[in-house]
Amino acid sequence: MSKVNKVVRVSLSGGIVGMLLTNPRKALDDVIDKNNQEGWNAIFFQEHKTSNLLIFVLQFAVLFLTLCIWTFGAGYMVLFEKETAK
Repeated sequence: MSKVNKVVRVSLSGGIVGMLLTNPRKALDDVIDKNNQEGWNAIFFQEHKTSNLLIFVLQFAVLFLTLCIWTFGAGYMVLFEKETAK
């Protein structure tokens, strides 16, 4: 038996819409539950922050153009593992 890993990004909305309608706990629970049903086990998760300057500027531009209503946000990175027969 060997183990296979995969990383899943959980995206969250930003801006006013994100503050009012996004539930980070539910988003994580949904992704983990879906992958558990497929046989994957979550072994680690970490908050995902944008370190790319171009993406940061694009997020800010979208937030500005929508008058702070919405932008694509950061989220979480979740590491899953599953045992496979080899």
